[in-house]
Amino acid sequence: MIPTYEENPKGLYHKYDISKTNGEPIDEGAEYFVLRLDENGSDPEHIYACRQAVITYAIAIRNHLPELAKDLLKKYDDGKSFVDFVFPDYKEFMKDE
Repeated sequence: MIPTYEENPKGLYHKYDISKTNGEPIDEGAEYFVLRLDENGSDPEHIYACRQAVITYAIAIRNHLPELAKDLLKKYDDGKSFVDFVFPDYKEFMKDE
């Protein structure tokens, strides 16, 4: 169980309620972590970290969900990430077939 804001105001706490866009219920007991990926927030370090997290996720799923991985990398890799270092085949992977 994720704590409430009152229980843990400076750490991990329940901040968002999640729902599926198709109306199906989420799995009971499921835990989700929301990342802000746009550049409109007030904390650029936080947004940079969120983008690094989604890039890491994309690299991790590249063999399982390659189209999603490519979409995420195209949208959120701004050239300032570590993607070339941890994913040596990045440029080859991103080539259109």
